[in-house]
Amino acid sequence: MKLETKANLAMGAFLLACLIPSVGMFLLPEDPPAANQTLAPPPSLTAREGGLNWNALDEVTDYVADHFALRQRLITANSALEAAVLHTSAQDSVVLGKEGWLFYAETVDDYLHTAPLTDRELSGAARTLALASEYAQGQGARLVFTVAPNKASLYSWYLPYVGRPMPVANDIDRLVPLLEAQGVKYADLFAPFREQYQEEERVLYHATDSHWTNRGAALAHDALIEALGLEDSTEWFAQPGRDAPTHRGDLYEMLYPTGGALSPDTEFDQPFTFTYTRPIRSPEDLRIQTENPEKTGSLLMFRDSFGNTLYPFLAEDYGQALFSRSMPWQLTLLEETGADTVIVELVERNLDYLVRWAPIFPAPQRGLTGEPPAGEAAARAAAQEDGTLAGFLRLEGSISGPVDVDSPIYVQLGETLYEASPAGECEEGEHPFTLYVSAGSALDDIRVLYLLDGQVLQAGRTELSQA
Repeated sequence: MKLETKANLAMGAFLLACLIPSVGMFLLPEDPPAANQTLAPPPSLTAREGGLNWNALDEVTDYVADHFALRQRLITANSALEAAVLHTSAQDSVVLGKEGWLFYAETVDDYLHTAPLTDRELSGAARTLALASEYAQGQGARLVFTVAPNKASLYSWYLPYVGRPMPVANDIDRLVPLLEAQGVKYADLFAPFREQYQEEERVLYHATDSHWTNRGAALAHDALIEALGLEDSTEWFAQPGRDAPTHRGDLYEMLYPTGGALSPDTEFDQPFTFTYTRPIRSPEDLRIQTENPEKTGSLLMFRDSFGNTLYPFLAEDYGQALFSRSMPWQLTLLEETGADTVIVELVERNLDYLVRWAPIFPAPQRGLTGEPPAGEAAARAAAQEDGTLAGFLRLEGSISGPVDVDSPIYVQLGETLYEASPAGECEEGEHPFTLYVSAGSALDDIRVLYLLDGQVLQAGRTELSQA
């Protein structure tokens, strides 16, 4: 065969291979999305408000990129090739560790201490939790806050070399003393996990997942129950169980969506006795409700994906339980459930949520004597109904200018003074606040107060907008 003929055949085969992903979209069944991936919707020639959709070509590009034929298989092959030959991850969100371990890339900054929260942010986070605890107490409940450790914080020796951690304390170690000073009950999960490795060399997180194992969830449960002082609860960590390869790691699935590897997990011999009061589709549901006639008490828990394996253990301990993944945390669910216990669980890598998202509850009223002098700071606020708290408005704003690191933020509406949660969205260098007030509040007479050098001042200018 002539060289020219061979070249033409090779070129034809190459072009045919390039056509398979696009032409195959019309001939082959589509692969389901991997992990928690959301695929681009089909493009539209018309916009929602009518008329031509000028972004149609961009939408076509996004749709084809997410739906081309054999997509998941090709992604898996490419990831395996890069890992084997280049020892690199094909996904920016996944870090290849040692001995087959995978890590969530977002946790590397926490490990290196390169993007810490500011002292003001940490102080505001502690104050926000203190206000949430105060509201819970007013509803006859106690609140416990806990943090699920990043895998990199517990088993950093499985990380590749990503640099040397900065010689400063990490965010959680800086936050805990502030919580204690504010009277917030904190359940430490770092210590029991570290003790298990130091004493027994037990690894309680999945090598190819960002979360703890079932046995790790049992250990977290036992630590929470100890913090709550529940004496009639089962200590699940010591319970016998059978390990079997049943778990498909979320990080593994992100890298190898069609891969078939499973990691071992524990199925405990002792069965759960609670029941669901409403059907669930998966542990990812935004709202899960359970009951256990053999127990008393009521639990309201705000959790993230670490609660997927934790909630069944806690459901065993309470007569009624509601597990919510709502964000921001809707603490007014206490009025619906009548719960006597509130648990707030947050993974370490998302501690900044305490700064960005203010829990939903009516702002507490405060007292003030005298007229504070005007300071140099300026404030802005926006009022709107958001539907999460009937009969209330959400006031969200910020202060620009110097304030004390641990300064509360107060908002005076007419004759009524409220304390705001020092959390919310704002520009860099500003200090956020959020509060929920009655829809009939005197918004036309608004003042924002803060502390500077220990003195109460009011913002020299406050701008208010209403949606």
